[in-house]
Amino acid sequence: MPLFPLDIRHQEFSGQMFGYSKKEVRAFLEQVASEVEEFQKQQEKELARRAQMQYEVKQEALQAGSAVEDLKRREELISRTLVFAEKTKADIVANARKEAENIIHESELKAKRAIHEAKQYLSVLEHQYLQLKEQKRQFLLQFRVELQTFQDRIGKDPLLSKDSELMLDTEFRQIKEEIVPKPETKETPQPKG
Repeated sequence: MPLFPLDIRHQEFSGQMFGYSKKEVRAFLEQVASEVEEFQKQQEKELARRAQMQYEVKQEALQAGSAVEDLKRREELISRTLVFAEKTKADIVANARKEAENIIHESELKAKRAIHEAKQYLSVLEHQYLQLKEQKRQFLLQFRVELQTFQDRIGKDPLLSKDSELMLDTEFRQIKEEIVPKPETKETPQPKG
C-alpha cells in the first residue's frame, strides 16, 4: 500500500510505559511527511516537464509529416498530369491519322505540331517533377540535420551527466566565491624605522 504524507502525519502508536517521547515521534513523522511531500512535488514537476518535451517533439513531427504529405500530393498530381498528357498525345495521333486520309500533308503537319507541343509540355512537367524531388530531398536532409542537432543538444545536456553536473556545480561555487568578497583582515601598519 503506498505511503502518503497525510498517512505519516496521522499515524498513531500505542502507548507503553517508558516508551518513546510522543513529541519527538510526532516531530520526526512531520519531518518525514514533509520530505515525502517535497519528493512527490519534484516528481510531478519532472513528469510535467517530460510531458511538455514529448508534446513539443510530437508537434515538430506533425509539421514534418504535413510537409511530406504536401509533397506526396504534388507528386501524385504530376503523375496524373503525365498520364493525362500521354492520353492527350495518343488522341492527337489518332485524330491525325483519320484526317490524313482526307488531307495527308496537312494532317502530318498538325500531328507534328501536336507532338512537339506535347513533348514541350512533358519536358516542363519533367522539369517540375525533378525540382519537386530535389526540394523533397533537400527538406529531408535538412530535417535530418535539425533532428540530429536536437538529439545532440539533449545528449550534451549537463543534467544528463553526473560528472558534467558536478563540474558545473563546482564552477558555480568558484564564481560565487569570486563575486562574494571574504571579510578582509586588518593589517596593523608597521612603524617606519
